[in-house]
Amino acid sequence: MIKLENNSHESRTKKQTREQAKSMLDQDLNLKPVIRLSKQGKAFFDLLLTLVSDSDVPFAQIDSLQLSLLSESLDQLQQSLDSIHSNGVVVNGKRNMATTVYNSALKNVDDLLRDLNLTMNLRVKQLLNNVQSGNVDDPFAELMSDD
Repeated sequence: MIKLENNSHESRTKKQTREQAKSMLDQDLNLKPVIRLSKQGKAFFDLLLTLVSDSDVPFAQIDSLQLSLLSESLDQLQQSLDSIHSNGVVVNGKRNMATTVYNSALKNVDDLLRDLNLTMNLRVKQLLNNVQSGNVDDPFAELMSDD
């Protein structure tokens, strides 16, 4: 536990750690979409912002444009799925154009999730790196013990 206020003498590293924690808490987390989003896109943006703010990603590195684009792609993905479910894959003997939008949006979502380190594999790798460097306790240690 890091005390954010300290009046007593402390080492330089403790002071730097305290100042760093304090500055991270003071950062503005009210990111706004940088592109115009639909109502559903804004809802996706708010959910993503909650997800990202709960992660170990430093807030200074969060790119609002990427979150906005991810929200837009998720909205397109949902709309294309709605069209495919209601109209089918084939409409009047032709392929439903929503399948093309779906494939494109799915690729964009995958790329953006990877760029923001939000995929399961990247989060597990980051957790393992943090455990190996000693930044966090191993959450699996108790499960893996022989006791």
